[in-house]
Amino acid sequence: MSPGDEKDREAARAARLAAEAGDADAARRQRLFALLGGAALLAAIVVVVLVVISQGGDDTDADAPPSAELSEVTERGIALGDPDAPVTIVEFADPQCPFCAEYTTDVQPDLVEKYVQSGDVRMELRLLTFIGPDSLRLANAAYAASEQDGLWAFTDLAYARQGAEGSGYADDAFIESAATDAGLDPEPIVAAAEQPPVEVEALVGEAKAEAARSGVSSTPSFLIGPTGGELEPLEVDSLELSAFEGPIDDAIAAAKP
Repeated sequence: MSPGDEKDREAARAARLAAEAGDADAARRQRLFALLGGAALLAAIVVVVLVVISQGGDDTDADAPPSAELSEVTERGIALGDPDAPVTIVEFADPQCPFCAEYTTDVQPDLVEKYVQSGDVRMELRLLTFIGPDSLRLANAAYAASEQDGLWAFTDLAYARQGAEGSGYADDAFIESAATDAGLDPEPIVAAAEQPPVEVEALVGEAKAEAARSGVSSTPSFLIGPTGGELEPLEVDSLELSAFEGPIDDAIAAAKP
């Protein structure tokens, strides 16, 4: 092999190595750009998710209808169902509480259909106002609705259309819409939200006092027992129908002769 041939092979080998090195650099750059692009996409996704979470309560369902189950039973003041039902369940709730809204929309209709419509259970609603001004406005309005025997229907709609806590969503327009769609005269209900009459203030005070006597420190919380008798905490480990059925069935069996 001549020295010229050897030099040509060395030159070709050097060119191939350089090309391979260039390809490797290009591949590394491509992977880097992909990683950076993926990181940017991930960051964008995280931002979107955080925005959706932070604004989740702002999307009120303005067209949510009243619960069909409520139309099958009688409302009287703060009570729902047959006053002679053997068992009473008292619910303590804050109108702004998202877990109360979850219970009201996901569990309460089934309980009403299974136990209240059958005449086995009557329910009472005690509204608390610890979350903020919207809680008080809505509680005032709901108790004013009770003067028209529409507390449960109004509250059902208020929960279905619930906005973000502390956002000021419970304005006059919100309250008027819920009252109107519940089939009530909205004027005294809207007026009571800001300037509650004495009887409404009394109901708000009674709910607070009853919660204190019963040791209620969170919402939703429940008491259960024989109608007209001593009520005890209804303990549930989830906001699912199955968590309520056992304790309610036991209370009905104990209350019936």
